[in-house]
Amino acid sequence: MWRLWIVMLGLWAGQTARAELFMYRTPGGHTVFSDRVLTTPGYTAANYAARRGPRKYEGPTLIGPASASRPTLIGPGRQAVESLIDRLAPQYALDPALVKQVVAAESAYRTDARSPKNAQGLMQLIPATAQRFGVQNPWDAEQNLRGGMAYLRWLLGQFRGDVRLALAGYNAGEGAVARHDGLPPYAETRQYVAGIIGRYGKTRHPYVETPE
Repeated sequence: MWRLWIVMLGLWAGQTARAELFMYRTPGGHTVFSDRVLTTPGYTAANYAARRGPRKYEGPTLIGPASASRPTLIGPGRQAVESLIDRLAPQYALDPALVKQVVAAESAYRTDARSPKNAQGLMQLIPATAQRFGVQNPWDAEQNLRGGMAYLRWLLGQFRGDVRLALAGYNAGEGAVARHDGLPPYAETRQYVAGIIGRYGKTRHPYVETPE
């Protein structure tokens, strides 16, 4: 009997640092991950990369330090952002591998990603979250990463190192996790959490307790 493979983790094995994740939802409500654009009838794009389609050649990415008036020219694309994550994540007591999976799911490593709900940049910060964590320019890669990492560290503290709940909070808001006393029943959030956990491979993370 023919079966639909929902999470195609094998596609990630042996991929280069610049591979992209394309995410789609099926008519039955399942989520499909692919390393290429899919045109299957009935599939709807579920992340920025899938909505955008195949990536064309890009010039270098501008990534500017938060305090710099002139950005630093680096790039292109994912490899430069991953190097930035490797440098910044330890400052927030975060595993760079977890941050990389969040960035892949949120923006497919695009600094210019914007969602229909106005979530912006690499870690898809909504304006309220950007303001909460001191991000003045969400299109600046370093500022965006710092804001997203600060939020992720806070969530891990709130949920005592439970990666599933921290990711659910990142996707749906910590209030939704609190209201439902655990993983919210939203299909999008559950698929988001399952996809990242499946690639990251861990459900616990060291944490710093946050004040109540």
